[in-house]
Amino acid sequence: MELLKSPSTKEVSKPGESERDFRVRLQQFGREQRDKGAASLRQKYAPKIAGLQDRVRRAEQQKEKQQAESRSSQMQAAISVGASILGAFLGRKTISATNIGRATTAIRGAGRVMKESQDVSLAEENVAALQKQLADLEAQFKSESEALTAATDPLNEKLDTISIKPTKGNIAVKLVALAWTPHWRSSNGAMTPAWT
Repeated sequence: MELLKSPSTKEVSKPGESERDFRVRLQQFGREQRDKGAASLRQKYAPKIAGLQDRVRRAEQQKEKQQAESRSSQMQAAISVGASILGAFLGRKTISATNIGRATTAIRGAGRVMKESQDVSLAEENVAALQKQLADLEAQFKSESEALTAATDPLNEKLDTISIKPTKGNIAVKLVALAWTPHWRSSNGAMTPAWT
């Protein structure tokens, strides 16, 4: 008996099954295997993607907080610098302890502004790095999904032919019978039953 075998799935055709029917069955089997593989891939990548999305969300919040703090410190520094300049011009003495104290506070405020803008740029870099990691992970998931889909194409796959030869083992004879029906042959060659 000649049967067909798929090298990729190791499936063997059933006795009497045509090649077309076998390929249809292989297609169904391939879809089921692909669905199982896709489900396991989703299960593998879902926690990683969700974790990275959460980290990106938290980094975005941190960036917004740093930007708000930076704007606040810039505003305070501008007010402090403006007050010290105005106090120096409108006050009685140009150089006094009060004016020097205000100028020192303004300089400290400018230092805070620089620190806050560095914090903002670090938060932006963190967000960008996390978004890149997320994009890389999603691209990896997509490539593995496509590889799984393209792994087997039962319509174009070359099938192997295997031969199953009869064996002497596993033979069970259930009944042996002999039947005899006598006939008469006439002179013209016609046969008539002898038992009637």
